[in-house]
Amino acid sequence: MDYDCFHEADQDMEVLLGAALDGTWVRLRKRADPWGEGGICACVQIGAPGLSAAVHNVTLSVMGEGDLVPFFDALADNFAGWEGALVWEGMNHDLRVEAVFGSRGYVGLTWTVRPWRHADGNWTASTTVVVEAGEQMSRLAADLNRVLGDPPEDLSPGQSR
Repeated sequence: MDYDCFHEADQDMEVLLGAALDGTWVRLRKRADPWGEGGICACVQIGAPGLSAAVHNVTLSVMGEGDLVPFFDALADNFAGWEGALVWEGMNHDLRVEAVFGSRGYVGLTWTVRPWRHADGNWTASTTVVVEAGEQMSRLAADLNRVLGDPPEDLSPGQSR
C-alpha cells in the first residue's frame, strides 16, 4: 500500500478509509497547492484484494470550486438518506466518488480513479468502501476537512507536519 507520490506536499497527513490489510480501502495523502493559487491536489490510492491503483496530483478543488470537502460535509449532514446516487467528479475526471445510501443506514462509496494525464494506456480502477451514515461519515468528513481543508496559518507552502 506504500506508493511514492511525485509531487512535493504542503502537508503529508492522510485520510485512510476502509481496511487496508484485508479489505477495500482508499487513501488520500500529500495535499499540495502546486500553483500557489489556492487549489488543492493530493495523491489518491485505492485497493481491494488483488487490486491496487494510484493517481497522483489529483485536483480536488480549484479556489473553492468543485471541492470534494463540501461534498462529504453534505453526505454527513444527510445521515437520514437519499434516493439514487450522489456523485462528485474532479474537474480532470481522474477521480469520481459515487455515494449510494443503502439499507440499515450504510453508504456505499465507490471511488474510481483513472490517469488522464499519462500515456500509460486507458485504464480505470474502482473500489467500494461501506461506511455507517452517521458517526463514521461524520468522522470521514471531519478527517477530509482536517487534511484537505485550508492549511493552518502557521504552515507555509513546502513545509510538512
